[in-house]
Amino acid sequence: MNMNKKIIFLVLAGTLFSNILFAQHKGKTGLSGSIQGSDFGILIPVWVGEKTVIAPAFELKFGEKIGTDFAVGLATRMYLKTEKLCPYYGFKLGALVNIPSSANEIDTETKIDLVGGLAFGAEYFFVDNFSVGVELQGNITKSGTNSARFGNPGGINFNTGTMVIATIYF
Repeated sequence: MNMNKKIIFLVLAGTLFSNILFAQHKGKTGLSGSIQGSDFGILIPVWVGEKTVIAPAFELKFGEKIGTDFAVGLATRMYLKTEKLCPYYGFKLGALVNIPSSANEIDTETKIDLVGGLAFGAEYFFVDNFSVGVELQGNITKSGTNSARFGNPGGINFNTGTMVIATIYF
């Protein structure tokens, strides 16, 4: 399977999975904006139980002479309690894809990096429909053979991260 077909498969699989979740959700659905370093992401948290959220995640960046960089993933949150301040832990799994621009004469190969990890955080609910949170992450990444994203082409890395998030629930 060539690289473009793999990318299309990942995007379609993520979309199908999130549609299945929306059809079965037991509670509120939200829209989140996240900031992690210089990256901005969108998550769609869906309450699938009294203390459990599953959130498909998407991120997209474009540089005219560099190319398109996008991420698709899935995050879970298992809340320890559901009050104003809700601590949680969760798991993350995703793919980071870079498609170089046709104007990029140096680097023309599509790259895919895989990410999986654990998250620990807390979400503070100002009201039932609006929250902000902070999340600490420990991630294991498997870099593509030609990817320099994590400084270890074809290798496995461990890294940490912090994410700030704001969510509106419907």
